[in-house]
Amino acid sequence: MKKSLLTGLLTLFLPGLALAGEYDLTVDRVEIRTGDFVKEGIGYNGKSPGPVLRFKEGENVRINVTNNLDEMTSIHWHGLILPYQQDGVPGISFPGIKAGETFTYEFPIQQAGTYWFHSHSGFQEPDGAYGAIVIAPEEREPFRYNREYVVQLTDKHPHSGDRIMRNLKIMPDYYNRQQQTVAEFFSDASKNGLMNTIRDRMAWGDMRMMKSDVEDLQGFTGLINGMGPEQNWTGIFEPGERIRLRFINSSAMTYFDMRIPGLEMTVV
Repeated sequence: MKKSLLTGLLTLFLPGLALAGEYDLTVDRVEIRTGDFVKEGIGYNGKSPGPVLRFKEGENVRINVTNNLDEMTSIHWHGLILPYQQDGVPGISFPGIKAGETFTYEFPIQQAGTYWFHSHSGFQEPDGAYGAIVIAPEEREPFRYNREYVVQLTDKHPHSGDRIMRNLKIMPDYYNRQQQTVAEFFSDASKNGLMNTIRDRMAWGDMRMMKSDVEDLQGFTGLINGMGPEQNWTGIFEPGERIRLRFINSSAMTYFDMRIPGLEMTVV
């Protein structure tokens, strides 16, 4: 009660003083279930994705990050305007967080909107070390909605990031599952003509890449808030409500085409 009274008095008499919000995060080994496969990954506070961090524009935040891994870690605050020492990139803005240690980030919140956070160490981010940030604005927003959902998208591969890199160093097209075959050459020659098909193959050969090399890696499962298609993440709503969806693409390789069939969406 005394603490609440003191906070209220400070807010009343010192309106320019923004009190700090304090948050605790642990970096942990977690089990990730996509519906297609189960793998060991890295998460925050025992899960992947980590918790949604909610800040307020104008406040100062203090985030205590405890590394429960047996390796170095870090957290980068993606898109936030802050002192570079708090940006969370090892070797550039700070040394990193050693195994078993706690590092405290402190910075002012100077913006509002939808952002995310993730590890900037090794392949921890694609292995599951990511989460969402929602920052409430100081001023009232010019649009209204009945409820909101964070929709954090990512892609998960059965292999760890380290294993993927090893395989790509051995064979750059290791994960390309849509390579052209001899049968397709004859099929294309029959349809497009022999010389046109040869020129097409030679052009790709000069570029040293394959037609199907739009993505270096194939075999991912797309996730919404950590759930695969078969697990069916669901956002509840009532007919006639206006819903705010905060989309975040946290994937390693995937571009997502977002649409809700039969429903027009407005970007706010």
